[in-house]
Amino acid sequence: MKVLKIISEAVTASFRYPYVQIGRLPTFEVPPPATIYGHLAGVVGEWFDPEGAEFAYTFLHQGRVADLETAQPIEQGFGRKTYARRGWSYPVNVHCAPNPQRREFLVRPRLSLFVKANNPLLERLRISFHNPAYAYVMGRSQDLATCLSADIVDLDESEEAFFSHTILPYEWRPWVLPGTTVQMPKSINYYRRRESVFERYLQILWPPLKLYSGSQDTISRDHLPVRFAVDENDRQEFAGKVLSRGLFFHPVIGPGAPM
Repeated sequence: MKVLKIISEAVTASFRYPYVQIGRLPTFEVPPPATIYGHLAGVVGEWFDPEGAEFAYTFLHQGRVADLETAQPIEQGFGRKTYARRGWSYPVNVHCAPNPQRREFLVRPRLSLFVKANNPLLERLRISFHNPAYAYVMGRSQDLATCLSADIVDLDESEEAFFSHTILPYEWRPWVLPGTTVQMPKSINYYRRRESVFERYLQILWPPLKLYSGSQDTISRDHLPVRFAVDENDRQEFAGKVLSRGLFFHPVIGPGAPM
């Protein structure tokens, strides 16, 4: 299986919960699927049709912290002379005021992103990551990132694998022990005022999910896929058992996908 493997690093990254606007602004531990499409569109330079593309990733960071972030929310002014007493005797159409809030962010993130697509789109993405159309970021617009590599690689398949620092289908939840349930935006419809479409996922951080014959991490191996895509260049040993990193591919959903 040929895929595009992109390895990126940054100083900070933050993936805010979409509907949290006031108070402490938390971040997801890993990028939501909707963020991945935005990530790809940023390097391409436009909203593009993903044409059946799929993605998998591993996302690591060195800690979660919080700092103050000042927003400037813009509100309608209704054409009144709101600031006449301050010497501005003109109608105000819009106005805003500084709104400092505590926002969480992740320190020293590293993203290993795998994209599966048809050959023309894969090559377009490869070229774009080497020469992005916009400033390359990971999360917020100020989270400047560095693309360390973007290469076409071959993935193998195996009945044994380990998964960590990623998301898996929620349907796996009843059949495996590690992981937590998270609800994330799987897509954002920019034709309907950035309406978010949410989906439940199984988030695996650490300890990892280890899948092999006799593994204690499964309740029923029969309900999981027989074989997994694996990255043979990322292997780890667990109690004497050497496993390759497993990858589960999710669909890349564009900005105007059907609800």
